[in-house]
Amino acid sequence: MKKNALVFSIFISSLVFPFTTYANPTDPKESMDIFMGTLTIKDNKAILTRCDIAQNEYVLKDADWSKEKAVSGFLSKATTLKQPIYAEVIAAYKSEKDTNVLLVESIDNLTEAKSCHLSDLF
Repeated sequence: MKKNALVFSIFISSLVFPFTTYANPTDPKESMDIFMGTLTIKDNKAILTRCDIAQNEYVLKDADWSKEKAVSGFLSKATTLKQPIYAEVIAAYKSEKDTNVLLVESIDNLTEAKSCHLSDLF
């Protein structure tokens, strides 16, 4: 009877633990997503204001694993770009002390004088 209980518990564990591991990835690179919005600079930090109703803001940081240092590259040329600056950021989300942070892999479709916010239409 104990052998059956042990086999059953191992079987149940094998079903549950892969989902738990997948739901909470330890490597941020596994949870990459595309974040679309406008880029600004505040306190020498790149900020993405997302194209959503809440206009969520994220501090951008170069990801450790990224060969392309996209945030550093953006910061070096941002003052010459015409506002607003639209971009699609490929990144992993991270929360640091109640601050939304994106660990950036790349910044794509960087477009000057373009906004995706409804408030900019009026």
